[in-house]
Amino acid sequence: MTSELDKFIEERSKIPIPSGDVARIRLLAQELALGVHRDLWFSSFGSFRGESILFRDDMDRYVKNRWGKLIPGKNLPLLRGHGYVEEKRTDRGHRYFLLTKAAFDLIQETQPYNIFISYRRLDSSALALLVLARLKEHELFPFVDMALEAGGNWHADLEERIKGCDYFIILLGKETLSSPMTVKEIQWALQYEKTIIPLWHSGFVLQEEEWPDIPPPVRDAVQQTNAIIVQDESASGYNTAIVELLNRFGVTP
Repeated sequence: MTSELDKFIEERSKIPIPSGDVARIRLLAQELALGVHRDLWFSSFGSFRGESILFRDDMDRYVKNRWGKLIPGKNLPLLRGHGYVEEKRTDRGHRYFLLTKAAFDLIQETQPYNIFISYRRLDSSALALLVLARLKEHELFPFVDMALEAGGNWHADLEERIKGCDYFIILLGKETLSSPMTVKEIQWALQYEKTIIPLWHSGFVLQEEEWPDIPPPVRDAVQQTNAIIVQDESASGYNTAIVELLNRFGVTP
């Protein structure tokens, strides 16, 4: 029988962990507070050794399953610095930490992620605008390259945008991977270790023999196991895919 903790871990695992320290620590604080809200653990938690967190019991199981090696020892200073935990003392002077109201306030908030939307204009311009609008509706911060100023150093600007984003969405139509610039954007996302979310549409299929010149890391990054797929080329089919995309950011429209 699946426990409430197992259901919680499965639910949260559908939301990608961002690469940036600030976005990552917000998500960690939000999920710790949400676990208290779901009655999975207490708001005062952990044994602490120096500045490293040693979680206990169900919270420890959640952290190991959900975050794995992405929880370095620096998370306690970050949690404290952003005001998500505060230090307390027992009557005997023993130190412990308590989640603050700021952490619980995150439960009702959409995380302000920076999101780069990569696409090939001939394949996905309309979809890029639709995704852009839907993400903005939920106070996310999406960016598409059509917003770059004419005459700027657009190549370097794009790389900097990708380097600074939390998530990288790649819209894949039938001929998207024939664009060297789009492939380069995916390579930048891999280089800077961004969370990549592929969205397949218009009948895109990833077949190695059709794309022999595509670097294997790029093929791996956009494979079906990681992808959101528009199953039906209709308004409802695209809406279903975008709802799934929003769910990846913890948004339930």
